[in-house]
Amino acid sequence: MKPIPFRIPKTEQTSFRVQVDEGKHFYDRLHYHPEWQLTAIQQGRGVFLVGNSCTTFQEGDVFFIGSNVPHLIKNDAIYYTDESPEVYSVSIFFHENSFGTGFFDLPELSAFKKVLSNAQRGLRALEGSRAQLQKSIFKCLALKGMARFQQLLIIFAQLTEIKEVAFLNDAAFNYSSKEEDGHRLNAVFQYSIQQLAERIELEQVAALANLSVSQFCRYFKLHTRKTYMQFLNELRIETACKLLLLQEQSIAQVSYAVGFNNLSNFNRQFKRIKGRSPSEYRRTFC
Repeated sequence: MKPIPFRIPKTEQTSFRVQVDEGKHFYDRLHYHPEWQLTAIQQGRGVFLVGNSCTTFQEGDVFFIGSNVPHLIKNDAIYYTDESPEVYSVSIFFHENSFGTGFFDLPELSAFKKVLSNAQRGLRALEGSRAQLQKSIFKCLALKGMARFQQLLIIFAQLTEIKEVAFLNDAAFNYSSKEEDGHRLNAVFQYSIQQLAERIELEQVAALANLSVSQFCRYFKLHTRKTYMQFLNELRIETACKLLLLQEQSIAQVSYAVGFNNLSNFNRQFKRIKGRSPSEYRRTFC
């Protein structure tokens, strides 16, 4: 398994790629590529890891991922069963030099160049802007040649104008290109997602990375700018948000379902990460 780097297929007939991903689940290995990636999700739910952040995704979401920013899309467990629902997304990939050297230095694209820079932090369109953006991305599927390129410029303009957007990382994310690092982080991320509800010890994840605990702590902080426990708590809280919105479990049950064995700690971590208590979150969004 080689999670990074990743090569985006392209043809001589197009300067950028419009790609449909469909099937049982999305590609779920940590990878990066030099192309910027704009992805609109029509079907599918799960966890999206971008840089050193984790967030849940669902139908209607639109993400803009910067050049060489590592990411993976991990669907919920049901998508890996025989009863799996289908997933479907459309992505646009383009390179810094897809349209010729210096294209993004054109004065008409000065505002969009700032968007490209912001994409290094990972961007997520919020509810007020994502519907129109997703519609524009899907429209590319029915177009070819000059018409498709014109549609891409329309999308660039929309990305420049939207205000309802969330940054997924606190700062632009830079990633080591060593393949060994990709193997290690991918193993740690996959294990963390799969064992989310269980007790996870640092010794376990350090062993996955073939490092001592102290080496692993330094390594993980170096590559993600946060401790492993910070990352794990954020992953658990993001999953808890989804369970809270389903309203099928009590807050205590949700707490235990995502791996917290202490309700007080769950409430404390939830408020630290989301800025409100679990009960406030449920009242606000349900």
